[in-house]
Amino acid sequence: MIGLLRAWTALAEKQPFMTLAVTNGTLGGVGDLLAQFIENRNSKTAKRFHWNYKRTLRFVTWGAICAPVFHKWYLFLNRQFPLPMMPESGKRAYLTAVAQRVVTDQGVYAPMGIAGFFIAMNYMEGNDWASAKARLSNYYWPTLAANYAVWPAVQAVNFGIVPTIYRVPFSSIVSIFWNAYISWANAQSATVVDVPVETPHTRITPRRSEAMDSKV
Repeated sequence: MIGLLRAWTALAEKQPFMTLAVTNGTLGGVGDLLAQFIENRNSKTAKRFHWNYKRTLRFVTWGAICAPVFHKWYLFLNRQFPLPMMPESGKRAYLTAVAQRVVTDQGVYAPMGIAGFFIAMNYMEGNDWASAKARLSNYYWPTLAANYAVWPAVQAVNFGIVPTIYRVPFSSIVSIFWNAYISWANAQSATVVDVPVETPHTRITPRRSEAMDSKV
Protein backbone atom coordinates (compact mmCIF):
# COMPACT_ATOMS: atom_id res chain seq x y z
CA MET A 1 0.00 0.00 0.00
CA ILE A 2 2.82 2.39 0.89
CA GLY A 3 4.59 1.47 -2.33
CA LEU A 4 1.45 2.24 -4.33
CA LEU A 5 1.09 5.61 -2.60
CA ARG A 6 4.70 6.46 -3.36
CA ALA A 7 4.27 5.50 -7.01
CA TRP A 8 1.10 7.60 -7.25
CA THR A 9 2.84 10.57 -5.62
CA ALA A 10 5.79 10.36 -8.00
CA LEU A 11 3.46 10.25 -10.99
CA ALA A 12 1.35 13.12 -9.63
CA GLU A 13 4.45 15.27 -9.19
CA LYS A 14 5.46 14.68 -12.82
CA GLN A 15 2.00 14.89 -14.40
CA PRO A 16 -0.37 16.34 -11.79
CA PHE A 17 -3.33 17.17 -14.05
CA MET A 18 -3.44 13.82 -15.83
CA THR A 19 -2.93 11.83 -12.62
CA LEU A 20 -5.57 13.76 -10.70
CA ALA A 21 -8.03 13.57 -13.60
CA VAL A 22 -7.73 9.79 -13.87
CA THR A 23 -7.86 9.34 -10.09
CA ASN A 24 -10.80 11.66 -9.55
CA GLY A 25 -12.72 10.23 -12.48
CA THR A 26 -12.19 6.69 -11.25
CA LEU A 27 -13.29 7.52 -7.71
CA GLY A 28 -16.33 9.34 -9.07
CA GLY A 29 -17.28 6.22 -10.99
CA VAL A 30 -16.79 4.04 -7.91
CA GLY A 31 -18.99 6.35 -5.87
CA ASP A 32 -21.78 6.24 -8.42
CA LEU A 33 -21.57 2.45 -8.72
CA LEU A 34 -21.83 2.11 -4.94
CA ALA A 35 -24.77 4.54 -4.90
CA GLN A 36 -26.57 2.56 -7.60
CA PHE A 37 -26.06 -0.65 -5.63
CA ILE A 38 -27.47 0.91 -2.46
CA GLU A 39 -30.40 2.40 -4.35
CA ASN A 40 -31.20 -1.03 -5.76
CA ARG A 41 -30.93 -2.73 -2.36
CA ASN A 42 -33.25 -0.17 -0.79
CA SER A 43 -35.74 -0.20 -3.63
CA LYS A 44 -39.32 -0.92 -2.56
CA THR A 45 -39.64 -3.41 -5.40
CA ALA A 46 -37.10 -6.23 -5.24
CA LYS A 47 -35.30 -6.50 -8.55
CA ARG A 48 -32.04 -7.74 -9.99
CA PHE A 49 -29.28 -5.17 -9.98
CA HIS A 50 -28.89 -3.47 -13.33
CA TRP A 51 -25.83 -1.29 -13.76
CA ASN A 52 -26.58 2.02 -15.44
CA TYR A 53 -23.14 2.35 -16.99
CA LYS A 54 -24.02 5.54 -18.87
CA ARG A 55 -24.77 7.26 -15.58
CA THR A 56 -21.44 6.03 -14.17
CA LEU A 57 -19.59 7.28 -17.24
CA ARG A 58 -21.11 10.71 -16.68
CA PHE A 59 -19.72 10.74 -13.15
CA VAL A 60 -16.33 9.60 -14.42
CA THR A 61 -16.34 12.38 -17.01
CA TRP A 62 -17.39 15.01 -14.50
CA GLY A 63 -14.78 13.88 -12.00
CA ALA A 64 -12.00 13.92 -14.58
CA ILE A 65 -12.95 17.39 -15.80
CA CYS A 66 -13.18 18.84 -12.30
CA ALA A 67 -9.92 17.42 -10.93
CA PRO A 68 -7.57 19.99 -12.57
CA VAL A 69 -9.99 22.77 -11.58
CA PHE A 70 -10.00 21.54 -7.97
CA HIS A 71 -6.21 21.43 -7.94
CA LYS A 72 -5.85 24.95 -9.32
CA TRP A 73 -8.44 26.19 -6.83
CA TYR A 74 -6.60 24.62 -3.91
CA LEU A 75 -3.34 26.19 -5.08
CA PHE A 76 -5.11 29.56 -5.25
CA LEU A 77 -6.31 29.14 -1.66
CA ASN A 78 -2.75 28.24 -0.64
CA ARG A 79 -1.46 31.52 -2.07
CA GLN A 80 -4.28 33.67 -0.71
CA PHE A 81 -4.30 32.17 2.78
CA PRO A 82 -0.87 30.64 3.48
CA LEU A 83 -0.63 28.46 6.55
CA PRO A 84 1.84 29.94 9.06
CA MET A 85 4.53 27.79 10.59
CA MET A 86 3.79 26.32 13.98
CA PRO A 87 4.61 26.72 16.81
CA GLU A 88 6.30 30.04 15.91
CA SER A 89 3.07 31.74 14.84
CA GLY A 90 0.82 29.94 17.30
CA LYS A 91 -2.23 27.75 16.86
CA ARG A 92 -4.65 30.67 16.53
CA ALA A 93 -2.99 32.06 13.40
CA TYR A 94 -2.89 28.58 11.87
CA LEU A 95 -6.57 27.90 12.56
CA THR A 96 -7.50 31.34 11.25
CA ALA A 97 -5.83 30.59 7.91
CA VAL A 98 -7.61 27.22 7.69
CA ALA A 99 -10.95 28.88 8.50
CA GLN A 100 -10.37 31.49 5.79
CA ARG A 101 -9.77 28.73 3.26
CA VAL A 102 -12.90 26.87 4.30
CA VAL A 103 -15.11 29.96 4.24
CA THR A 104 -13.83 30.98 0.81
CA ASP A 105 -14.17 27.47 -0.56
CA GLN A 106 -17.69 26.98 0.74
CA GLY A 107 -18.80 30.51 -0.01
CA VAL A 108 -17.44 30.75 -3.56
CA TYR A 109 -16.60 27.38 -5.06
CA ALA A 110 -19.30 25.18 -3.52
CA PRO A 111 -22.29 27.19 -4.84
CA MET A 112 -20.78 27.40 -8.34
CA GLY A 113 -19.65 23.77 -8.31
CA ILE A 114 -23.08 22.43 -7.40
CA ALA A 115 -24.76 24.54 -10.09
CA GLY A 116 -22.17 23.39 -12.60
CA PHE A 117 -22.76 19.78 -11.60
CA PHE A 118 -26.50 19.95 -12.27
CA ILE A 119 -26.07 21.80 -15.55
CA ALA A 120 -23.30 19.52 -16.82
CA MET A 121 -25.19 16.34 -15.98
CA ASN A 122 -28.29 17.75 -17.64
CA TYR A 123 -26.48 18.43 -20.90
CA MET A 124 -24.56 15.14 -20.85
CA GLU A 125 -27.96 13.46 -20.86
CA GLY A 126 -28.95 15.44 -23.93
CA ASN A 127 -31.50 17.68 -22.23
CA ASP A 128 -32.11 21.35 -22.92
CA TRP A 129 -31.75 24.52 -20.83
CA ALA A 130 -35.39 24.38 -19.70
CA SER A 131 -34.69 21.04 -18.05
CA ALA A 132 -31.54 22.42 -16.42
CA LYS A 133 -33.47 25.38 -14.98
CA ALA A 134 -36.14 23.03 -13.63
CA ARG A 135 -33.51 20.89 -11.89
CA LEU A 136 -31.83 23.90 -10.38
CA SER A 137 -35.17 25.27 -9.22
CA ASN A 138 -36.12 22.01 -7.51
CA TYR A 139 -32.83 20.76 -6.11
CA TYR A 140 -30.13 23.43 -5.99
CA TRP A 141 -30.89 24.90 -2.55
CA PRO A 142 -31.58 21.58 -0.78
CA THR A 143 -28.34 20.21 -2.21
CA LEU A 144 -26.37 23.27 -1.10
CA ALA A 145 -27.86 23.01 2.39
CA ALA A 146 -26.89 19.33 2.59
CA ASN A 147 -23.41 20.27 1.41
CA TYR A 148 -23.01 22.74 4.27
CA ALA A 149 -23.96 20.07 6.79
CA VAL A 150 -20.91 17.96 5.89
CA TRP A 151 -18.29 19.59 3.70
CA PRO A 152 -17.07 22.50 5.85
CA ALA A 153 -15.77 19.99 8.41
CA VAL A 154 -14.29 17.80 5.67
CA GLN A 155 -12.54 20.73 4.06
CA ALA A 156 -11.21 21.94 7.41
CA VAL A 157 -9.35 18.63 7.69
CA ASN A 158 -8.38 18.77 4.03
CA PHE A 159 -6.94 22.28 4.17
CA GLY A 160 -5.41 21.98 7.62
CA ILE A 161 -3.77 18.54 7.49
CA VAL A 162 -3.75 16.98 4.02
CA PRO A 163 -0.84 17.92 1.70
CA THR A 164 -1.92 19.82 -1.44
CA ILE A 165 -1.22 16.98 -3.90
CA TYR A 166 -3.55 14.66 -1.95
CA ARG A 167 -6.45 17.07 -1.46
CA VAL A 168 -8.35 16.21 -4.63
CA PRO A 169 -8.20 12.43 -3.98
CA PHE A 170 -9.12 13.02 -0.33
CA SER A 171 -12.24 14.95 -1.34
CA SER A 172 -13.12 12.27 -3.89
CA ILE A 173 -12.81 9.46 -1.35
CA VAL A 174 -15.11 11.32 1.05
CA SER A 175 -17.50 11.88 -1.86
CA ILE A 176 -17.86 8.11 -2.31
CA PHE A 177 -19.35 7.76 1.15
CA TRP A 178 -21.24 11.06 0.89
CA ASN A 179 -23.04 9.96 -2.28
CA ALA A 180 -23.75 6.56 -0.78
CA TYR A 181 -25.23 8.13 2.36
CA ILE A 182 -27.46 10.50 0.40
CA SER A 183 -28.70 7.61 -1.72
CA TRP A 184 -29.41 5.42 1.32
CA ALA A 185 -31.10 8.18 3.33
CA ASN A 186 -33.33 9.19 0.47
CA ALA A 187 -34.39 5.58 -0.11
CA GLN A 188 -35.38 5.26 3.58
CA SER A 189 -37.67 8.25 3.59
CA ALA A 190 -38.24 11.17 1.28
CA THR A 191 -38.47 13.39 4.35
CA VAL A 192 -35.02 12.48 5.67
CA VAL A 193 -32.88 13.95 2.92
CA ASP A 194 -34.59 15.35 -0.13
CA VAL A 195 -31.40 15.34 -2.19
CA PRO A 196 -31.07 11.93 -3.88
CA VAL A 197 -27.83 11.29 -5.72
CA GLU A 198 -29.98 10.43 -8.74
CA THR A 199 -31.28 14.00 -8.74
CA PRO A 200 -28.95 15.32 -11.45
CA HIS A 201 -30.04 12.43 -13.67
CA THR A 202 -33.75 12.79 -13.11
CA ARG A 203 -35.56 14.02 -16.18
CA ILE A 204 -37.71 16.87 -14.88
CA THR A 205 -40.44 18.24 -17.08
CA PRO A 206 -40.52 22.06 -16.79
CA ARG A 207 -43.74 23.77 -15.92
CA ARG A 208 -45.63 25.12 -18.91
CA SER A 209 -44.66 28.73 -18.12
CA GLU A 210 -40.98 27.78 -17.85
CA ALA A 211 -41.05 25.92 -21.13
CA MET A 212 -42.62 28.90 -22.87
CA ASP A 213 -40.06 31.29 -21.33
CA SER A 214 -37.18 29.17 -22.63
CA LYS A 215 -38.43 29.60 -26.19
CA VAL A 216 -38.65 33.37 -26.01
